[in-house]
Amino acid sequence: METGSVKMSPSFGSNKIIRDADKVCRIIAKEFPAISGTRVETMKFANHDERFIKFYKKKQAQNMAIRDDAWKFFNTSETLYFYQRFIQNMKKYKNINCADYTKLAELILAVNGIKTVKARIMTQSLKQLDHGVLIVRPPGNNFLVYKNKDLKNMIVIDPWLGFADYASNAVVRYNSEFAKFLALGDKYEKLIFTSEQNPQVTQSTIDYLRCNFPQFIQKKDFIKI
Repeated sequence: METGSVKMSPSFGSNKIIRDADKVCRIIAKEFPAISGTRVETMKFANHDERFIKFYKKKQAQNMAIRDDAWKFFNTSETLYFYQRFIQNMKKYKNINCADYTKLAELILAVNGIKTVKARIMTQSLKQLDHGVLIVRPPGNNFLVYKNKDLKNMIVIDPWLGFADYASNAVVRYNSEFAKFLALGDKYEKLIFTSEQNPQVTQSTIDYLRCNFPQFIQKKDFIKI
């Protein structure tokens, strides 16, 4: 298990914006190969084999420790040291869950001048799916979205599952090919995206990333909207 996400299926047949968004997932997979305890937990045999139960619980506990270590450097006015430590830990320990993936995706997009908002996914009955994604074209910094018009405009980047698409398409994919990973049933669910916040990406963080991770820098027309 080199990565924590599903095998990548690049969106070659989509329009350029979605192909560019999809590239964020591929950059992360290449630069941050990892195992995700939450991904292992979704495997059919994981909950029936004591070895795998111990393994994914260990990975999840380790992931929490890694996060806590980075948060020691958090400062609301300057988050550079938090993100430096965060990236170092992701590289060193190779243990990444969906919330961490949203931070990595946001950093890549911030380097390219693209604003995003992290979101959580719920069902129409407000059941929390415990899954974080990144939203491009968010309807504001704080939102709760379920209407078709907004879903068609929003772009979902989901590095944990390894894909990017318009939110209206993402809802269909979550209810079909990715249903088991989100513990969705056979019944089609109307999904709701609600905003959350990653720590602010300051200019000093962007400067650090552009200097140390030039591979994050894309062409000027990247995800041009």
